[in-house]
Amino acid sequence: MNIIKKILMLMMISIMLICVGCDNQGNTGGDGEVVDNPKQENKQEVLTEPENKEPGLPPNPPPKSKDNQKNNEVRKQQEMKIKVYYPDESGLRLIGVNREIKVSDNDDKYKAAVEAVMTPPTEKNLTSVIPNNSPLLSVKVKDGTAIVDLDKKIKNGFVGGSTGEEFLIGSVVNTLTEFNEVKSVRFLIDGKEVETLAGHMDLSEPIKRMDNLMKN
Repeated sequence: MNIIKKILMLMMISIMLICVGCDNQGNTGGDGEVVDNPKQENKQEVLTEPENKEPGLPPNPPPKSKDNQKNNEVRKQQEMKIKVYYPDESGLRLIGVNREIKVSDNDDKYKAAVEAVMTPPTEKNLTSVIPNNSPLLSVKVKDGTAIVDLDKKIKNGFVGGSTGEEFLIGSVVNTLTEFNEVKSVRFLIDGKEVETLAGHMDLSEPIKRMDNLMKN
């Protein structure tokens, strides 16, 4: 009986040692190093991965703010100094004065220049013969000729005589021919060619620079 008890005790001790060894091996890697729970590690990786993100795509750029868009629009506009011609108060000659205009591209400068002519001068010794509320439809330059399209209100509202008509046309022509690429100016009314504005000047052909109006 003692022998049997000893054999049973040895068998129980052996089984316990085997169980302890299996448990330790389950918590170690192949080289005996203890590793974290793989399920827990995968869970942390999933949490750090961005949601709804397709692999291989670059991150989305931050949206542009309204301030940045406004600054870009402001940077596109450029200030330009031009010379604008007005008749003097005595109606004897045209006098050139400096003005600053803002343009966003090369074509805008021509229209801005004519709009400056149509704006009454601030200088006391100068005047304007262009009727108020006379819209400017467009100004285009082609082959050295500026084509100025005016609204019919400028024709209906003009009350000057031959001198006034000459200075009105001359102020626009001499202002536009300040640009080196403009050699002459053609006038349209509502997109149509006209022979004259008020019956005194021939506008059927482009008008070249009128330097005679700037002499004393």
